[in-house]
Amino acid sequence: MSSRVASRTASLASFVVRRHASTTATAPDLPSEIFKRSKHNKLGLSKVLDDVTMRSGEHDMRVFGTGTLAALTSKSAYVSFAASHYHFYSELENRLDEAHRADTPSGQVWGKFASELRRAHRLERDLEDLLGTSVGAHPPSPATSEYVAAIADAAERERGGPPLLLAHFYTRYLADLFGGSMMGWPTRRALGLADVPAFYTHDDASINEHRFEYVERVYAAINAAAVGVSDEDVAAVGEEAKLAFRCNAGVYREEGRGLSMNAALGGARVMWGYAK
Repeated sequence: MSSRVASRTASLASFVVRRHASTTATAPDLPSEIFKRSKHNKLGLSKVLDDVTMRSGEHDMRVFGTGTLAALTSKSAYVSFAASHYHFYSELENRLDEAHRADTPSGQVWGKFASELRRAHRLERDLEDLLGTSVGAHPPSPATSEYVAAIADAAERERGGPPLLLAHFYTRYLADLFGGSMMGWPTRRALGLADVPAFYTHDDASINEHRFEYVERVYAAINAAAVGVSDEDVAAVGEEAKLAFRCNAGVYREEGRGLSMNAALGGARVMWGYAK
């Protein structure tokens, strides 16, 4: 398969995914509309985080679409992808739980949304019940280990320092809320799974039915937690968000997930799944 054909196939599959999202979400809840209409991401720490990750043009957001589609080339590829997510979500959620007990700014935000946004237990359930394996059978990959170490380092530096875990909270959970959940049905179709992966679902009605309002609450909570935080510390959180983005991208490129040919193969499986 030529690189041009691979790119076109991956683009077509991405269109199928977006088309599916547009038929299952109201217009205000589409990712592009949420980002555009949000008021709270135009000020405070939320603006800083959006600027350094999405508005600056410094980062290539396509790596996440390519990596997600490439993970659908086979069930074993998706198992590896899901296991990597389990490991870094588990580390992040354990560290955020500690921050919540310590009543840090990061912990205060986490305390407001933890019950709805936790992902590690859902990924563990997917690996065991949907994919027939276990977390223990899949130790962290090199890129995943690097990401886990970055989260642990941020948590240590947050003690008496800037709320760096907010950068990791933002990078993962806003991505889930903005568009990650749209991959549930395409993943099920592509891999012939018995159900949509729990990773891509939320039980809370306020997320499923009023996603825009929920995202606004998250942005507002991030801004409120940063009230009184020095400009220097806000800048440090922004730099940490860049690191979190790079770590995420490393996981999404690993094991061939950064190759357009693999994304095209995964995309072809998505389209075939919808055609059946």
